[in-house]
Amino acid sequence: MVAEFYIIAESFMQNPNLSIEEIESKTKSLANDFVYIRKYKDSNKLFVHPEIYNIPFVNDVSISDLLNNDEIANNNLDRDVRVLLKKIIWESEETDILTQEVIEVLLPEHNEDICHGLIGFNIVDNAAPDFQVVYNLNGWLDFKRYFLGLYPKNEAFFINECCKYFPNLFFHDNTTTTISDIFDNFPKKIIFHLTALNDKFRESQDGFRNRQQVLEHFSGNCHLDETASLEGHAERKPKFTYNFTNKEGKQQSVCCEPHLKLCKSDASGDNTYYQHRIYFHEGFENICSNKILIGHIGKHINFN
Repeated sequence: MVAEFYIIAESFMQNPNLSIEEIESKTKSLANDFVYIRKYKDSNKLFVHPEIYNIPFVNDVSISDLLNNDEIANNNLDRDVRVLLKKIIWESEETDILTQEVIEVLLPEHNEDICHGLIGFNIVDNAAPDFQVVYNLNGWLDFKRYFLGLYPKNEAFFINECCKYFPNLFFHDNTTTTISDIFDNFPKKIIFHLTALNDKFRESQDGFRNRQQVLEHFSGNCHLDETASLEGHAERKPKFTYNFTNKEGKQQSVCCEPHLKLCKSDASGDNTYYQHRIYFHEGFENICSNKILIGHIGKHINFN
């Protein structure tokens, strides 16, 4: 799916609730992730309308003056931040589509091939929240994950997109096969649990909790369907052990014993209790830069 993001005047306009330091910090963060967004330029496009130059950004100074008038700019915004702001705007594609058309026509228009969103630092009041990336570290990732849940297409596409938008996770090729059994009814539920694992799991690893305590703390902190746990039976380990390539280029066996429990489907009103699983390992320094390793997404493994 291609996501077309629009930088419009309202979303970048000076926010009186933000200090200059906060604006500078958000600009730096957006610029850093701008590089990552453009890395997948075939599926992420950024557009900017020229009206952006006329809006006040900080201290009632317009973006045009900040980018083009050094004497004014030097007194209002850090030089490095101005360089980054210029990069964000100048490397986006210019569009003549007006703000009203973006909000009223493009944002509600989405399907499995394309979606549209706003990206900036402010909520635009007359635009639906689901279509806005009010920038923070995970803003645009949450946007892409939301639409992946709506339009998962097929197993290969889904896992491939997950590799892009869950940067702290590494997916074994096995997952494309195992996910087939639950794919139709669980894409949103899978994304919910992967989001928790990607964004929050490391917070529970405080160096004092043992593995099970980490899983319990993580599960409660993220309001998972059920508390994650360890498999616990040594004789079952071969069933959830997978080979991953380490930094020496060799295959290394990894026991993905911890597992998240997918107990509810995406369907509203479905009261069935399911025993589906995401098996993973916390990661190794010598495999995929210590990313969390996902070995299996699907039904509970049959140990008989």
